[in-house]
Amino acid sequence: MKKFVLGIVAIFILSVFSAGVSFALGPNPTRVEERIEAKTTSTANQLSNVIARGDSMIAERLASLSRLSDRVSGDKRLSDTDKASITADIASTIAALNTLKVKIDADTALDTARTDVKSIVSSYHIYVMFEPKIRLLVTINNLQTQSTNIGTLSGKVQTLVTDLKNQGKDVTTAQTALTDIATQLTTINALLATDKALVSNVTNATTNPQSVFTQVRKDLATVRADFAKIRSDFASIRGSLKLLVNVKTGTASDSAK
Repeated sequence: MKKFVLGIVAIFILSVFSAGVSFALGPNPTRVEERIEAKTTSTANQLSNVIARGDSMIAERLASLSRLSDRVSGDKRLSDTDKASITADIASTIAALNTLKVKIDADTALDTARTDVKSIVSSYHIYVMFEPKIRLLVTINNLQTQSTNIGTLSGKVQTLVTDLKNQGKDVTTAQTALTDIATQLTTINALLATDKALVSNVTNATTNPQSVFTQVRKDLATVRADFAKIRSDFASIRGSLKLLVNVKTGTASDSAK
């Protein structure tokens, strides 16, 4: 019986001693190192993934901007001044994104990398602001060029109509159409000038660029409708002038008999 009691006491003392030693030594150093290594590996993997995602996002935007730049460079309706200005804006944005890519690739802190990647969307707004802005500016400039060309043509037609009037021809229909064209062009030019200023002033700091773009698109729809009226007016002028020329030709033919 004594031996049994002594054995229990010995086991108790040994367990207490072992617990004391374990408490004194603290956590197993090997396990701590393993946990630290696992956490370090996890952080490194996360950093690598964040950088890769940032590189992919930038690559997509650079490709889109490159296509836009080619579109602008090949647009023959853009004036040299407008083309140079728009191309410069695209080039500066591409340069800024390339600089950001270099920074992201060099990031060593996970939080810093996340912040830099987030800035691709929050600071550049390529898809929601920059590209729509550039495309609208190109459209507006093209429509302004079209308006200028129509104005030039209208002036030439006016000269012809005036000559016919001086010959005693009834040019009422043609003159009415020309007057309407002049009115339409005045409205078109004013609207395009206003919209061009609105779009040009849109920046990353603009609170709601979409509201500006929406309004401008509505205005451009109105402009296109006005151009349709102008085409109708030219058709009317062409018909009336053809009639006048035919009448003149018929008269000359009668005189020759």
